[in-house]
Amino acid sequence: MDKTEPKKEEKPVKIEKVAEDAGELIGKGIRKTCSVAKSFGKGLVDAVDKREERKDASSLACPHCGASLQPNSKFCPSCGKKQ
Repeated sequence: MDKTEPKKEEKPVKIEKVAEDAGELIGKGIRKTCSVAKSFGKGLVDAVDKREERKDASSLACPHCGASLQPNSKFCPSCGKKQ
């Protein structure tokens, strides 16, 4: 620093204001994180539910000919293949 440059006077900062600002930022970050986590959780639950629906639908159709089956059938009534 040159001797010709004037010194900047620093204003005193109140610790309460710094703590308040930091608290607000942390609170916003936590709220955003919770929001993202909830969205992710909901998406995950939806994906699992859809997978279960597909399993249920596919288990009621013959994998060989696609005919509809009764629950717990051992053989397809259309093609006669074992399930």
